[in-house]
Amino acid sequence: MTQPSTAPSIHPAATPVTDTPDWTRLAAQIRDSLLSGTASWAVTAYTASGPTEDDDAEASVVTAADAGNGDKATVDTGTRRDTTLADTARSSSHSDTWDLDGILDQIEAEADGAMTSFADALPPVPEDATAQHRRYRLRPEAALAVVRVAKTFGSAEAMVRALGASGAVTLFTTADPALDEHVIRLIEHLAQPHTLWPRGAAIPVVLSAEKAASAKSGASEPAVAALSGSLRLALDTRRPAALIAPAAGTAPKALKPLNPEIIALAPLDRAMLAQILGDAYPEAEAHGTALSALPADAPVARLTPGDLLLALRWPDPGRAVATLAAALTPEETETGPGLAEFPLPDEVRGPLEQLVEDLRAWQAGEIPWRDVSRGLLLAGPPGTGKTETARQVAREAGIGMIAASLATWQARGERSSDLLRAMKADFAKAASEGPCIIFVDEIDVFGDRNRRDHNASWTEYVVGSLLECLDGFTAQEGVVAMAATNHVDRVDPALRRPGRFDRILHLRHPTVELMPRALRWQAWPDLRDADLTAIAVQAVGMSGADVAGLVRAARAKARRAGRPLSVEDLSATLAEIRPAMPDAVRWQVAVHEAGHALVGAATGVATLRVLALQGDGGVTHADRHVIHQRRSELEAALALDMAGRAAERIVFGVASAGAGGASDSDLARATTVAVAMETAWGLGDRLTWSGDPEAIVARLRLDPPLAARVEDHLRRAEDRALRILREQRSALEAIATALHNRGMLTGSALDELISQVKPEAALQRHEEAAMAIPGEMDRSGLGDERADNPHADWSAAYRPLDHAA
Repeated sequence: MTQPSTAPSIHPAATPVTDTPDWTRLAAQIRDSLLSGTASWAVTAYTASGPTEDDDAEASVVTAADAGNGDKATVDTGTRRDTTLADTARSSSHSDTWDLDGILDQIEAEADGAMTSFADALPPVPEDATAQHRRYRLRPEAALAVVRVAKTFGSAEAMVRALGASGAVTLFTTADPALDEHVIRLIEHLAQPHTLWPRGAAIPVVLSAEKAASAKSGASEPAVAALSGSLRLALDTRRPAALIAPAAGTAPKALKPLNPEIIALAPLDRAMLAQILGDAYPEAEAHGTALSALPADAPVARLTPGDLLLALRWPDPGRAVATLAAALTPEETETGPGLAEFPLPDEVRGPLEQLVEDLRAWQAGEIPWRDVSRGLLLAGPPGTGKTETARQVAREAGIGMIAASLATWQARGERSSDLLRAMKADFAKAASEGPCIIFVDEIDVFGDRNRRDHNASWTEYVVGSLLECLDGFTAQEGVVAMAATNHVDRVDPALRRPGRFDRILHLRHPTVELMPRALRWQAWPDLRDADLTAIAVQAVGMSGADVAGLVRAARAKARRAGRPLSVEDLSATLAEIRPAMPDAVRWQVAVHEAGHALVGAATGVATLRVLALQGDGGVTHADRHVIHQRRSELEAALALDMAGRAAERIVFGVASAGAGGASDSDLARATTVAVAMETAWGLGDRLTWSGDPEAIVARLRLDPPLAARVEDHLRRAEDRALRILREQRSALEAIATALHNRGMLTGSALDELISQVKPEAALQRHEEAAMAIPGEMDRSGLGDERADNPHADWSAAYRPLDHAA
């Protein structure tokens, strides 16, 4: 295209402005530029009945938009003018020098004028016309971007200084990933030569922070190698760069050496919301009055583009404000029991309550953020209440919680980049709503990068992305990361390093002491003062989820009977879930549990708390005492594990399968201890450490010599238990008879029976003497100095044959 022979009319120079707190002027200028520039991504049409005084002024917008013209400024994909000299020419141009974009701007202006002239030649519309007229306004997401950008800069001059400084790299944070694209487009639009952007100012390259650098760069590569081509070219030509991200913590690590200036866009407030309503309802005079219906303390900063879209669809500003108020109304606060009533063991409750206290102290300004405890990983089998535990912590601290997982992130898109984007979006949301807990469930599903398989590259990507998010928000005040796993051994070691999830809290099924609290929690508000001890004993072994199912079934039973929930309903429902054992089996289980109790008391290795018979077996709860972890103590513990089987042999002549079967059975536990003594603890025939005992147990059949040594440990432990039980058979049968008749022994009744047990004679076995360490006091009976082990429940539930496997 050749230069025009006549000098066309020149765009007016930018009006000199100074920094002013009256940001509404800048907002109005930006709005007008979008409407007059036919920015289709930012402008939408709606209908209004009756003629309006602005119709003629917006005729050019109607025609251009209907023709499908879009705004020339689009999201920078890395190719926008970076490979041409257009920006260089524009940066050095003056009012008497034209480039291609300037010529096109002039052509569009002349075309708009011609359209307006043609419209004037049409017959006039009668004043009483009632036909609907098309009006144009900013889309909600564009309107939100406009007011936040305007409030951030305050004036056009300040905006140009921030965006147009040569060589500068600026990171703008939006606190909402849904707004990033619109902010990018808006800055692209503003950086065009019109009334808001001087022609002499440098044109910035605008990129999302995610596209500005690669997330898959190798650790050995220089940081600049990870930068995108667009950003590297901008740096090479000293062109300013504006990077957009939801939060600074989501920006790729490769951007850190650039040391970008971080500018957080001003959060939405009532004044900005009033501006949006005024622009959306120009024909309404009462939009300010309508806004007064919004509570003064409403957290309007949490409104998303989606919230605005749902609200501004209504033609009435009053109804729009009502929709916004509903979006900001918090869910009904739970009035049920809180963290103090939630069934948790003390070793788990302590760190959680410390986190709550720290969060409260930080919010009160009493401690800095660096002193807030965090990095909690909740580990335990399914149904132990890991997610509910995190929810109760957030509720107790009075903060929000965002629950996420690999599955939920992956469901937001089909590609890996969609997963990463969803992950960063949730972390950014937590930052914008802070203080907030972001809870990552089933973190073991991300995988372990040390396990090289066909998914190795995928595991590297997702684990690396999660680590990047965690590290990016380490210093972000108000964001607490918690996680949960069913298999802590499958979690990538890097995720468990200090500063990440380095505090592991183990959750287990409710013990006999915690079961009444678990039942009361699920039954709330019923049974607040009921005695649930007997039912709790019968329910031992159930998970928290099982207890919830029990209570639901009992409530249904009570509803059918037309009465409130009662203890009898729970008891009857539990009996249906766990039918009573035949009397012969009941006696056999009672003998088995009595054997554990007697040997534990005779050796002093355990202090009995509860013996109970359940519908599908029996269970013994005690405090195990293995303080010094010497061979004598561990051998006593092995005798304890084998005592149930030994008691069956004494009373019935043969043993049943009740001591084995599951991975937590008596035989499984005893085998693991014996393997550990031989291969890991240096208490067997060899001092060599051979690996984790659990892993070695899995391949024990491949090592016959080791299997023989383990078998010898178990045989000697069973012989020891047999000797103790034979000497005190009357006490064994007394305990078994009482348990068979009552179903549960605890408190004074159990203490009275245990008091009849005689301590094991202090006999030094030949094998133990051969391995004794000089100076070591080897005692089978444990003295008063022994303390309770926090891992108290040592005895697996007895299972008859049909439940054992």
